[in-house]
Amino acid sequence: MNPFGRFAGVSGNVQGMMLMLSATAFTSGMHAFVKLLALGMHPFEIYFLRQTAGLIILVPWFMRIGFGALKTKRPYLHVTRGACNAASGMAWFLALSMLPLAKATALNMSAALFAVIGAALFLGERGEWRRWAVLLFGFAGVLVIVRPGFELIGLGVVLVLGSRVFTAAQKILAKKLSATERTPTIVAYTALTMSILTIIPALNVWQTPRLEQLGWIAIMAFFGTFGQMAMVQAYKLGDISAVEPMSFTRILWAGLYGFVFFSEVPSLWTWAGAAMIIAAVFYLAHAESRAHRSSRNSL
Repeated sequence: MNPFGRFAGVSGNVQGMMLMLSATAFTSGMHAFVKLLALGMHPFEIYFLRQTAGLIILVPWFMRIGFGALKTKRPYLHVTRGACNAASGMAWFLALSMLPLAKATALNMSAALFAVIGAALFLGERGEWRRWAVLLFGFAGVLVIVRPGFELIGLGVVLVLGSRVFTAAQKILAKKLSATERTPTIVAYTALTMSILTIIPALNVWQTPRLEQLGWIAIMAFFGTFGQMAMVQAYKLGDISAVEPMSFTRILWAGLYGFVFFSEVPSLWTWAGAAMIIAAVFYLAHAESRAHRSSRNSL
């Protein structure tokens, strides 16, 4: 049974928008619980537990579809993508323990900007000058948040931006792998690689979670899983041009969670920089959607 089924009389785009709104609320909630858990646990241990739970969830799935889906012709590329994901995730979880939630989330939205640069460098994708101008505008938003020369650029900021570079790399590798590999194969090898690579960092800082922390970990896993399910279904039901703008509400959720749980009040610089990044990413998404419709209509 699909918990996100269609509702009679409601358009697919509206359903998709509402689901994306829910997805951002749950995903931002997961990040809040990561930050909360990091008060008593090392982020590397938190990340390992999250990945292990994800791997366990995959086992029944492969029992149903068959383990033949694990056959691959490109094992090294799978491992490389998994390593990029592991580096990105550990850096992101560590950054969440250091930065205000809204600031970390605002910087996190720069991932789409790094992905465009990576696609141009490694996939040969060439955009028009407007795209590059918008890209520069988006990175200017990052500078507004970071304010180099006015504020000390701490390790948390470096970790967020570094994690976004690795995120862009794994997206590019996913595109390369998708040309020859099945989706279950990509998902499985990525999850397995991430779990293996995060064992040693987690063991180096391991402490047995208390009962209270286990409860928070369970809630974190629920928020993360539900958020991903809602996001996938949102893209399935609605057009990207209608659904994607709702993803920007994560900065609002992050501000709310940060205030409620940690008494954090985002600065005006954070809001201003976030607005610039949102405008840039929104333009890129809109331009991509328009180009896709144009190419589809020309067929």
